[in-house]
Amino acid sequence: MQKAVSGRRRTTAYYSAPLWSFQISYNAVRKRPGLDEWSRLVDFFNSRKGQFGEFLYFDRSDHLVRQHRFGTGDGTTVRFQLSRPIGGWVEPVYGVVNIDALTVGGVLTAAYSVDELGLVTFAVPPPNGASLVWSGAFYFRCAFDADSLDGAQPFRTIWEMKNVAFTSIKP
Repeated sequence: MQKAVSGRRRTTAYYSAPLWSFQISYNAVRKRPGLDEWSRLVDFFNSRKGQFGEFLYFDRSDHLVRQHRFGTGDGTTVRFQLSRPIGGWVEPVYGVVNIDALTVGGVLTAAYSVDELGLVTFAVPPPNGASLVWSGAFYFRCAFDADSLDGAQPFRTIWEMKNVAFTSIKP
């Protein structure tokens, strides 16, 4: 977005889909023998080298797709990107938890594979005009927003991690 001195603004859409921001606050992260949540969280963060690496995030309130049309066969194309609807708008899915059902022209099929980025490859090109519909669950592909974790230790074996922030990314 650019704003002129006159007050006019000019915007350009660089992304076809938004990036989603997430923030998790942990009030009590325990660090004691037999229950070392703090080390697991720090290990996960460090394994991704802070904001350098990516991970899949399962949002318990936003992860399901039910009977969504993600493509139409043309008789030659075998690869299609899974997507999900949000009202009348559609965004790509870049991480798949599971596919409960996938139909081609209303017929359930198992003659496909799906890669880690949600790209479905059919063994045989779907026929021209055939609706491709899926139901299942998805992940958000994400990266941490910073290279540091902010924590406090209010008690000897309990930590607080108030701002673990991350954003969805495009592969």
